[in-house]
Amino acid sequence: MNDRQALMLLVLTAGAFLVPLVSERIGWFTAPCEMLYGILVVNLLPGADHPGVFITTLAQFGFLLLLFLAGLEIDFTLLERRGPLLLARSGLAALGLQAIAFLLGVLFRLPPIYILLLGALSISLLLVVLKQMNLAQTPFGQTLLVIGAIGEFFTILEVTGYDLVSRYGVGWPLALAILKLLALLLAGYVMLRWLNRAAGENPGPFRRLFALRDETELGVRAALAFMLAFAGIAVLLHVEQILATFIAGAVCSFAFRGQNTLTKKLTTMGQGFFVPIFFITVGMGLRFTDLLRGDAIKLVLGLLIAMLLVRLVALPLLALAGLSWRASLPAALLLGAPLTLMVAIAQVGINLGQLQASTHGAVLCVAILSAVLYPLFGRALLRREQEARATAPRRLRRYTLRLRAPALAHMRLRQALAYAPMPVPHAESDLAPPQG
Repeated sequence: MNDRQALMLLVLTAGAFLVPLVSERIGWFTAPCEMLYGILVVNLLPGADHPGVFITTLAQFGFLLLLFLAGLEIDFTLLERRGPLLLARSGLAALGLQAIAFLLGVLFRLPPIYILLLGALSISLLLVVLKQMNLAQTPFGQTLLVIGAIGEFFTILEVTGYDLVSRYGVGWPLALAILKLLALLLAGYVMLRWLNRAAGENPGPFRRLFALRDETELGVRAALAFMLAFAGIAVLLHVEQILATFIAGAVCSFAFRGQNTLTKKLTTMGQGFFVPIFFITVGMGLRFTDLLRGDAIKLVLGLLIAMLLVRLVALPLLALAGLSWRASLPAALLLGAPLTLMVAIAQVGINLGQLQASTHGAVLCVAILSAVLYPLFGRALLRREQEARATAPRRLRRYTLRLRAPALAHMRLRQALAYAPMPVPHAESDLAPPQG
């Protein structure tokens, strides 16, 4: 590590520590703020656009860990608890939204990479918002998480399919690549299922994998080894790492359902350092001059409007999934911030040569703005609805009392007249007629 890399490490570490404190004060989410910090660093600090091999390696590891954690976030117990009918409705909503994005892209003759961006779904920021508002365990939050999880899974499949078709075309090379990927996933699943069954039959030797306290953290080491093995084998098989790493996390989540200790440890390690470094370095790939070049600003505005339009058109599908019509609009806005997958799709576009520097910067700008604006508006609508529900019984009681006020007043008047004492005469003068 040379002096420049050491300076960049200090700058990035300071940002990873300070950005969450600032984002909490202004009410924004941490990930887009970390990307904004990276934009400021690369535009204000000379030489920051070449951070060095060490920083790049840290960011790449953070990217793989982020996708692995995204796979771990899929709650298969929740999917089973939803039942086949509600699960089918949620899947129909997710696929319907992506179908709307495809039709819109075909209508306006957009490149395939932009169609993937418009239909992308993710649960990373969605889960953060629902947890902040204590809605993750409510029917609304559970339905939204299922839609996001199914949409994220299909988005990863679509991105991988697009990558394979772009590399190999349609033919035997594509079929061979798909078979290699399926064989890798099947081998990983069989291994983890055997490990889970062995841990259930003889928990002694495997207890350390899920122990809350372990000096050597054997469970974390095993999970990271599994993740990196999938990523390395995917590279050797010439398959995109995105799907391999994501599916590795999903397979772990499915095989070890109910084991949340390992997920919490990996989340702490990832969100504490590696993932922030990745988001900051992603922001460092965006220069202000790139946005001023060509039609970048028009592209940013067009993608933002198109993303919102796709989700507004999909409102009936969200209602079909079990959401009320009043809750469908904030739900659509919360689903409009697939930050993690937009960054991943942009990276695939760069690798395939489908995105240039200006368009890549525009896509990153869209990812940041959508992750800031749409969740904030969705959260505001949800809070307004929560306040309306909280005050509804009070308003109903006031309205009822206002309607019953005349009847109550009349009843009280009759009671007062019925129980009023009659005057009793005490002298003859009281009975005598008045003198004329």
